[in-house]
Amino acid sequence: MTYKLKGNLLSKRQKTSQVFLNAGALPVKLTEKYSTSVSAQFGEQALNETVFAGIVGIAFIFLFMLLYYRLPGLIAVITLSAYIYITLQVFDWMGAVMTLPGIAALILGVGMAVDANIITYERIKEELKLGKSVRSAFRSGNRRSFATIFDANLTSIIAGGVLFFFGTSSVKGFATMLILSILTSFITAVFLSRFLLGLLVESRALRPQKRLVWCPQKRHHEYPRNNRKYRTENAI
Repeated sequence: MTYKLKGNLLSKRQKTSQVFLNAGALPVKLTEKYSTSVSAQFGEQALNETVFAGIVGIAFIFLFMLLYYRLPGLIAVITLSAYIYITLQVFDWMGAVMTLPGIAALILGVGMAVDANIITYERIKEELKLGKSVRSAFRSGNRRSFATIFDANLTSIIAGGVLFFFGTSSVKGFATMLILSILTSFITAVFLSRFLLGLLVESRALRPQKRLVWCPQKRHHEYPRNNRKYRTENAI
């Protein structure tokens, strides 16, 4: 592709412009792979609606974690906020543009981070139901939940890598944001969340055990010694 300025007399400025236009011109044939056309008004409206929907969804997640898990839920909210902030800062540092697929990947990362927190808390819940102390349940729950969280994030990263290498430009943008979100959510949900929760456990802020809202107290049924049912159970 070359450019040529027509006219009787070419001024010095015209010659310079012609040189710049022809600079880097290669004798190759351009082939269109795909094209998309979106009006500016529709694109801006869709972006604003997606951002609003994401904010509402994240707000409901925060509310659920606070109401159901209380103090541990507050830690989850803090780590999720840190995840969103770090991800956006890294994305800005990369010079990338936030698009609709990027916002979708960011919200998907929030779901992965919440899932990691819930898995950890439920593991701790199971340990508490076995009668362990809060400190012992915290250590055992973290140890048992790590493999599950790691496997879930690893499979998602593999899927994101496949999308990045074989997808189109918009799909690659989604895959890039997805991989970044998963890595950031794994760091914040596993290491930062456990660090803050460990501080609460060591400070005894989660004692007595009834303050752990996810773990109901066991009910022990007692029978009088002259009761026939009591004698039958002892015989068994």
